[in-house]
Amino acid sequence: MIALLRSDLYRMARAHWPWFVLVIVALLTLGTAVSTLWWPLEPGIVYDGLTGRDGALRLAGRGSSIALVQMVAVYVAAYLSCEDSDAGYNRTLLSSLRGRVAYFAEKYLLVVIVTGFVLLAYLAFSGLGVLVTMRPVENVEPLWQVVAWALEGWLHACAYALVVLLVGQLTRVQAIAVIVAFLLLMAAFEQGFLTFLLFVGKAFGQDWEPALEAAIAWMPYVTTAAVGNGAAGMLAVDATGVVPAVRALVVCVPLCLACGAVGTLAGTRRDLA
Repeated sequence: MIALLRSDLYRMARAHWPWFVLVIVALLTLGTAVSTLWWPLEPGIVYDGLTGRDGALRLAGRGSSIALVQMVAVYVAAYLSCEDSDAGYNRTLLSSLRGRVAYFAEKYLLVVIVTGFVLLAYLAFSGLGVLVTMRPVENVEPLWQVVAWALEGWLHACAYALVVLLVGQLTRVQAIAVIVAFLLLMAAFEQGFLTFLLFVGKAFGQDWEPALEAAIAWMPYVTTAAVGNGAAGMLAVDATGVVPAVRALVVCVPLCLACGAVGTLAGTRRDLA
């Protein structure tokens, strides 16, 4: 599997699309920060913290939030889900069972690594924007809090990316993977499923609304919003009595592991059949 991973990373470094993704992230972060040198902000505007909606990584709301970079990572996963299929994957699949398992498992590991690279680029370009603009930063959070916020954002991005990769590998249709990525990032799946359950409960005369309202707090898109609000909101106990970061760990980690296991087993069994 390590050899496959090194091969994929080498192919990515030689391809054009990873650099295109980096350029997009750079324009959304460093580019918007630099533009404020010629397009001045209101007098007295400073960075408010490091991880908030209007923090140093966004410069008074301008630039990309970590949620937007999560979207970039998910669409990258949609592209990777069928890249080998388009290049003759069906004809060049490894012949052994062990080889198939290693192949599918490596793809999930690759997406996790690529998602981390995208978020690291976001942090690096945003931090460079802070240095370029030379604006003061107020209410700076401790380093451990910033690291926890960034890792939480990476976890959410991985959860959505692995779901998209699973769909793309099972269907081998890149268009379907892109559509699923769009629906997931719009929270259409989560909200649609809960709305469907609500209608079913009413149809059978059951009052499921209190239970569904409690379940909504554990949906991935709700905890993703907490990451977008910043480290303070992510680590503070909310109305549910639980820290959103804890809910994210309880939901996203099993989801990531389940996607990897299901995708590896289902893909291997399908090709053996």
